[in-house]
Amino acid sequence: MATIPQIRNRLLQGFPEPQADLLAHVFVESHDELVTKAELNELTGVVKELAEAQQELAEAQQELAKAQKRTEWAVADLAKQVGGLSNALGGSLEDFACDLVPEILENRWQLVTKSAGPEDLSDGGRHREFDVVVRGEIDGKPVVVVCETKASVSTAEVTKFLKVVERIRSRHPGDDIRPLFFGYKADRKAREMIVKAGAAMIFTRGVMIPAHK
Repeated sequence: MATIPQIRNRLLQGFPEPQADLLAHVFVESHDELVTKAELNELTGVVKELAEAQQELAEAQQELAKAQKRTEWAVADLAKQVGGLSNALGGSLEDFACDLVPEILENRWQLVTKSAGPEDLSDGGRHREFDVVVRGEIDGKPVVVVCETKASVSTAEVTKFLKVVERIRSRHPGDDIRPLFFGYKADRKAREMIVKAGAAMIFTRGVMIPAHK
């Protein structure tokens, strides 16, 4: 923008000196004021847009927080349902074993059942909790049947459980301790391992109870 002296000199070409001075000052002051208002309007617009954007962001954050909360509730509820289903399945399988195993052993081994249920047994220096332990007598001699209850029994689980039973036997050399696998199913190799070890098994696909000694 031109300075006041420059504007004054141009105005002197058509106006007297006093008027030229006045008009030059008025023009510059008016221009400065107009620029200030324009800048202020622009700044006001920017501030307004920023405020609107911030408000929209705050609303979006609230919706995100609500959605996250709903997700957390859903996950927690799902975990609760799955946990409850797992507990129900495990409990029903164990209860089924407690009812069915003694009945089958009474028919196959003429076992006189004394008790059937969860029990802790010493396993090589520590205590291990078993879901089902059947205690009874065959021909007047005490027998302990340690059961591994699994919905699906794998070869790895067969190997592991048989080793556990051997450790228990070593801790109680005078006791007749027999392993039994109980569940819904076991693959062919797992069943072959059970038969080879002389253990008993009760599955939906077959029952193998070796003759009692």
